[in-house]
Amino acid sequence: MTRQNINIGSSANDGTGDTLRSAGTKINANFQEIYTQLGGNSSTLSELVKLKDSGTIGTIQFEGTSADSHETKLIAINPTADRTISLPNATGTIILQDTTDTLTNKTLTTPTIASIINGGTVTIPSGADTLVARTSADTLTNKTLTTPTINSPIIGTAINDANGNEIIKITANSNAVNEITIANGASITGPTISATGSGTNLNLRLASKGTGSVSLSKASFTSATITANGAANSAVTYIIGNKASPLAVSLADGTTVGEYKIFTNKGAGVMTVTPSNFSQGTTFALAQNDGCTCIWDGSNWSLIGNQGEVTVA
Repeated sequence: MTRQNINIGSSANDGTGDTLRSAGTKINANFQEIYTQLGGNSSTLSELVKLKDSGTIGTIQFEGTSADSHETKLIAINPTADRTISLPNATGTIILQDTTDTLTNKTLTTPTIASIINGGTVTIPSGADTLVARTSADTLTNKTLTTPTINSPIIGTAINDANGNEIIKITANSNAVNEITIANGASITGPTISATGSGTNLNLRLASKGTGSVSLSKASFTSATITANGAANSAVTYIIGNKASPLAVSLADGTTVGEYKIFTNKGAGVMTVTPSNFSQGTTFALAQNDGCTCIWDGSNWSLIGNQGEVTVA
């Protein structure tokens, strides 16, 4: 309704203005319009929405469905310039600064996101991509890991150098139960490469390609010293006899074709070695400071060289 103005005439008491009744009717109609527009009816002003003066700031106060002491107030902070707040052309709920909300179909342009779970700043790279979660299974491409700690990694086929060239190739075995273990060394102890696994007696094979060879800059053999009659240690290559009186040593069959056994005698007593199977007799004997080398052919031990005099019987 258009506001109804009271005709007050041209001058006081000139009889040209509205009658008192007509003026009252217009006043009532104007108030009825205001009451209705503020959510009430023509005779009762709504208690649900109020315009109030909150200190020095204008306030729109909403009562809600229950008439109690709790209201929602819409207050504008004192502006320092003309401001415009536009409500979207959609149905939804207004998101507040400190509330917990779920946002859907929102675009954040150059946002700064701090304090994610445990605090900190996360910089999201530009371009279309997918964020990787800490415990999810993902494939990473073109990533550089600086001093990472990697426990039990699964390596597909190879480990490459900085240029992308293969440095170690890996061949998988679906039934593997044995492996190599690499250990570093402290002080003057060198690193170790060992055959390990559930197997009991395991060979460690170094294989060249084609007619190539395995080149060793310097080689040594594991050793054991025997000072009393008994069996030669099957787990070492080099056996050192050292007894002042005659020394009797038994030699069990080898476990791998091509296995070496080296004997030297430091003791004053003659060292007599009796292999379980010997291609050249039954025993061989080493005097003090004598030595020899045996090789296992799969059936027998054979002497292939000696320094000093070896007696074969």
